[in-house]
This record gives sequence, C-alpha cells and structure tokens, in this order.
Amino acid sequence: MIVFITDWGNSHYVGICKGVMRSITDVEIVDLTHNITPYNVREAMYVLDRSVDWFPKGTIFLTVVDYGVGTARKAIAVKTEKYYFVAPDNGLLTLVLERHEPEKVVELTNRKYHVGGSRTFHGRDIFSPAAAYISKGIFDELGTRLPNYATLPYKRAHRSDHLILGEIAYFDRFGNVETNIPFEWLEDISEVKLRVGGKTYKVPVVETYADVDEGELLLHEDSTGYVEIAVNKGNAKSEYGWKDGQEIEISF
Repeated sequence: MIVFITDWGNSHYVGICKGVMRSITDVEIVDLTHNITPYNVREAMYVLDRSVDWFPKGTIFLTVVDYGVGTARKAIAVKTEKYYFVAPDNGLLTLVLERHEPEKVVELTNRKYHVGGSRTFHGRDIFSPAAAYISKGIFDELGTRLPNYATLPYKRAHRSDHLILGEIAYFDRFGNVETNIPFEWLEDISEVKLRVGGKTYKVPVVETYADVDEGELLLHEDSTGYVEIAVNKGNAKSEYGWKDGQEIEISF
C-alpha cells in the first residue's frame, strides 16, 4: 500500500503521480490528504506522524510537501522496521522517525528509477517512482546511502506541577488548533488558563464542541489524543490570529 500526502489540492498533479505509480506497480494507493497548507512542512510533519499507526506494516508513505523543489535539498527514502517513507529531506520526517527508528536512509540519486527530468516536478519524476519501486522490493538500488537526514526544530511538550508548555502543531480545515500536548495531562481538570501570543484566556475543558455556547472558546481531546483548542461553530485561527509553531502555555 502507498499512502499519498501532498499540498497540491484538487489539481492534476495528483493524478499524474498516481498514473506514474500505476505504470510501475499495481498496489493500492490511498490519498490521505492533498490539502496540507501550501509549503507548510510543519503541518505535514504532524499530520504524517498522527496518521502512520493506522496503517498496516509495510505501508509506504509518499509525502511531498516541498518548498525547496529544484534546489540542493535531497530527495530521500527511509526504511524502518514497520514502514517506508519517501519525501524531500526538509524536516518533514522529523517526528515520525523519532518513533520509527530508521534502518536505512538513501538519497534518490539513481536515474534508472526516475521517469523524467523536470526541475520543478520531482513528485512525478523522482518521488512517485521511488514509492512504486519500493512496493516491488527495490530499495538499496534507488540511490546512495546517507548517514543522517534533516530535522525540523519544534518545541517538545513539557509538563511541571501546574504548568504545561507546548506549541501549535497545525490548524485543521475548520480553524481548530491542534497542539502537541497530550490530553491525558489535563484529565480531571475542568478549566485552564491558556496563554498564547502574550494574552491569557480562561478556557473550559469539555468533551465536545456543543458543551459550550456558540462562539465560545473551548479545549478538548482531539481524535488522536492531543489537546485541541476550538471555537464552537467558529474558526479559532481567524478569530485569534494564532500561528502554527506558536508557543502555548497552559496553567491550572
């Protein structure tokens, strides 16, 4: 199985890449999402990390969110005990490779396994064929072995007695704030003080959006076990102007 993730939206680029893969392999291709915010590697990093464990062993994750296409950044493939990853070497794999230790990392330099020579469409010419060839048992031949890979700096969540520090991971399409703070740190707490961007807010800790009045700020557990900050029937991102990567402080 190949799981396909990009920031290309509803464009023909997605279909072309799937056509390239289908010309090489007949494995199933799952479109996880093509709606990553354009060029937002941090968002892709978190979405990938929170998605992988729902897929079976041997799945190949093809993730193309690439603000550096055509530059000196590397194109890589990574083999772990359970999964394979194909992506630009721009930090996108930071979180997932903290949990799934790399066994091998190769730079996709072998032109035998490329399909074209575009300077700006590596998704078609390099990444897609690499994912397809991996599904056929080809890995080491794809290129040159690398000793390491690029990582993206982020603020790891931290908890002390009555204070939690973390960051805004990304925003979903409703403008809800996805954080990197495990919700279990707030179990049995009914209200917190939330500090973001120099401002402090009192926020109830609830189970669902409808547990507060329309337009009210809330905090609850998202579907992946992390703290989500939202506005009932509203858009927290636009209403508060917060940014991904911004530090969050929760006290109680």
